[in-house]
Order: sequence, then structure tokens, then C-alpha cells
Amino acid sequence: MDTSTPQTWRIVDVLKWSKDFLFNKGIESPQIEVEWMLRDVLNCSRIDIYLNHERPLSAEELSTFKKILVERVTGKPLQYILGYTEFMGYKIRVNRNVLIPRPETEIIVEKVLNILTQDQNSNPQVLDVGTGSGCIAISIAAACQKCSVLALDISREVLDLAKQNAKLNKVSDRICFVKKDILKDFPDTGRFNIIVSNPPYVDGEYWDNLPDTVKKYEPEIALKPKGDSLIFYRRLSQLATRHLTAGGVLAVEIGGTYQEKDVISVLRENGLENFEVIKDYLEQSRGILARLNK
Repeated sequence: MDTSTPQTWRIVDVLKWSKDFLFNKGIESPQIEVEWMLRDVLNCSRIDIYLNHERPLSAEELSTFKKILVERVTGKPLQYILGYTEFMGYKIRVNRNVLIPRPETEIIVEKVLNILTQDQNSNPQVLDVGTGSGCIAISIAAACQKCSVLALDISREVLDLAKQNAKLNKVSDRICFVKKDILKDFPDTGRFNIIVSNPPYVDGEYWDNLPDTVKKYEPEIALKPKGDSLIFYRRLSQLATRHLTAGGVLAVEIGGTYQEKDVISVLRENGLENFEVIKDYLEQSRGILARLNK
């Protein structure tokens, strides 16, 4: 994109040139990414881009767009470049201290919200373990007005960002953020109707086969368990037996069908039962629900 000489670049021109440019650089979903860049630079909706496709970009807009485009082809995820993403329809700020929320995690949240919708409790208590950006806790608090959420993370910097996201989405009053290393400590008090977690689970050959951009830019501590690949599921199942209410639900994300049996075995060893496997859009096992019947 040569912007050094005077030339009119309309939205339609930028869309076509940039989509082809990203495609040739090996970027997945180039059309979606270019639309997102334009939405950010022009502060407009996706439909506005196409309704106003003949609109020329100003020199300042074109310069800003070009900077984003150039940074994107270095491999840096667009979410980190722009500083935010969308999750369950909510704007979530992200930086390299936190994982970029994935669509697969939305499937887990939707299941949790279905359970909460049927819950007769006037004030269900939810625990989010390893909250990261806060996307799970925020989505639950925003969609379930009667809920109170306790969100834990090991990092103060991560919790500061999660608090910003809670404020951005107007749910700060119903989420309590607490610094806690869940492998060393349990929550101080409380019983929860639901415990939800997207723990580190990528290990072995699955870690080796992750895209380099993920391993380079996203925090390893949030992706890869140290030593025992099931350590977080063991701890979460112990946490569930201590802190779930009778009939309460543990909802965990897993890496795929390859982990399903092992995770269920760990949860069963600690007294959980009534398992439900959550499938993603590709029919891969993506999450597990388990109940504490006591």
C-alpha cells in the first residue's frame, strides 16, 4: 500500500488490496481482519463499511490503518494490536498478560448461563478460576443479573485488566476479583452454585504443534501446565468437593476429545458425577460439566 504519493483510497480499495495482501502473507481470515481494522480506524460498524464503501479515507485514517496492517504481518495478533476483542458480544480489553478469548470458550459460558437460567436460587454464587481478562466472569455477571461472581487469578497485573473490563461492561458491582494461586490455596470462604474455569491444558505434542504466533505472543502460564498436564483438573475437582453446594456444577474447558476421558476420570476420583461433555462447532469435545451430589 503505497501512501507516499497522493492517491485516493476508498474503503472498497483498502478492503480489496489489504485482503489480498494479508492472504498472501498467510494470515487466516483476511477479510474479517481487514473489516475489523477498518471498523476500528473509522469508528464504525461492519455494515457501515459496506454502506459507505465509496468513502475515501483521510490521510490520517490511511496512515493509522497502514500502521496496523504492517504490525499485523509481523505475526502479532490483531487483538493485541488494537488492545481489545469481543467475547459473547462484550468488548474485552486484552494485552499480552492475558489470553485472547476464544469462541470455544463462549460455548462453555452459554452452558453455564443455561444452568443459571434454570436455577431457582435468588442469588447464585459463581466462582471463576483463572479469570484472565475477566471475559467469563463478565459475561456471566452481565447476562445473569441475579448472580454474584468471585474471580480468581494469580497475577495482580491480570486482575487490574479484568477490573477495567468489568468497569467497561458495567458489572463491577457484582464481581469480586481476588489474587489467589489456586494450586496452593483455596478460597477463604463460601459455597458456590457453579465453579467455572478455562485452565492451562496445552501440553506435550499439542503444545509443540501450537502456531508459533500463539507461543510467541500469548502468555505461556495461561496455556501450559507445568509437569502434570492434568494438575489443574485435579485441583479444580478438589476445590469443587470443598466449595460447591449440593447439586452444584463444575464447568471446565478442555483441549479436545483427546483429553475427555482423562479429565472425567480425574473428576470422578474426587467424587463428581453426572458428566456432560460439551462439543464445539467441529464436534470436538471442548468442555465438561460435572455435578457434586452430596
